[in-house]
Amino acid sequence: MATHDISTDALVIRAVPQGDHDRLLTLLCPEEGRITVIAKGARSLRNKLMSPCRAFVWGNFELHFKGDMAWVRDASVIKSFTALEKDIELMYLAQYISDVCCELSGQGEPAGELLPLALNTYHALCTEKYDRALVKAAFELRAAAISGYLPELSECVRCERREAPAFYLDVMSGGIVCSDCIASSPENVQASDAELLVDVLGTRSIIIPITAGVLAAMRYVVNAPLKRLLSFDISSQTDKNTFSRAAETYILNHIERGFSSLSLYHELSKN
Repeated sequence: MATHDISTDALVIRAVPQGDHDRLLTLLCPEEGRITVIAKGARSLRNKLMSPCRAFVWGNFELHFKGDMAWVRDASVIKSFTALEKDIELMYLAQYISDVCCELSGQGEPAGELLPLALNTYHALCTEKYDRALVKAAFELRAAAISGYLPELSECVRCERREAPAFYLDVMSGGIVCSDCIASSPENVQASDAELLVDVLGTRSIIIPITAGVLAAMRYVVNAPLKRLLSFDISSQTDKNTFSRAAETYILNHIERGFSSLSLYHELSKN
């Protein structure tokens, strides 16, 4: 059975107890992408692997591969986002970020921009300088964009108009639709509608009205340098809610699944 060793920096996006003393880790690596490895003894207090082999840690890992299995030989912490574990609501939000990264990454495929996006998002959540809902929405929209689900936000996906009295996010079509196209379509969405799910000729549609401010924020997020991803402003609480709902609805429908971590985060954030 072929064996080999590698040394790589990696982000621990999942850490699951295994047996009495071990952990099963999911790592997101720059070149190797998503890797599942066993950290022997990582749950034992005196084991040197305990600190680096836990969720929300950016570290350096010495990995040993034998066939389809991989083990952690050694590991050290580069950055530990410990603040994410001290607030249960924040912990579930961070786990949701990790779950999305796990879903969008591939084994043996370079992580690309997804890895620094996750690191920047963890950092932003730890600092508590930003609205959590906006950090979450910015992550969702950018993660969708870099994973092949980039929404068309520069012009109407139906008539290619760049200017219109109002625009809507057509989630399933992957872009914005102008008010004229909506008015002439079977959806016939009213401007006051918060969100509309309809069946048009057997096709499921999700149409979300978005203001100019929300559209500007969405355009900024998909194009901004990662280090300035959160350098946008949405002053209206209504617009913040719309931006958050639009980003979440968009990514969940394009990756076609939900997450228990997200449900738990929402349940806690209501209280």
